Amino acid sequence: MPALRIVCIAFWAFLTLLLLVPDPLALAPHTRTPSYGVHFTVFTVLAFLVVMSRFPLRRIVLAGCLIAYAIATESLQMLIPGRYVEGKDFAENLIGLAVGAAIGWVVLKRRKE
Repeated sequence: MPALRIVCIAFWAFLTLLLLVPDPLALAPHTRTPSYGVHFTVFTVLAFLVVMSRFPLRRIVLAGCLIAYAIATESLQMLIPGRYVEGKDFAENLIGLAVGAAIGWVVLKRRKE
């Protein structure tokens, strides 16, 4: 397995942990500030890593998996004490996925040229 795929899977696993624990900021105590843009940033990075990892799946399948993941992790937060489902987070997740995937595809295309 290429190194970038390992990094991608590790990031994805860590992101899942952060999204599904009661207090993700407890894992990063120096960041007790408002979380504006955090979902956008981490989902941009996730989509970029997934695209750059070149998993052997069609783009539509990868996009579907990422969208389902973004919706599922945000929706599951309603089951976690102290966490809340927010429309802003859904939007940041999905916009971040689109931006990260677009950047990744542009980088891959330029590498081919």
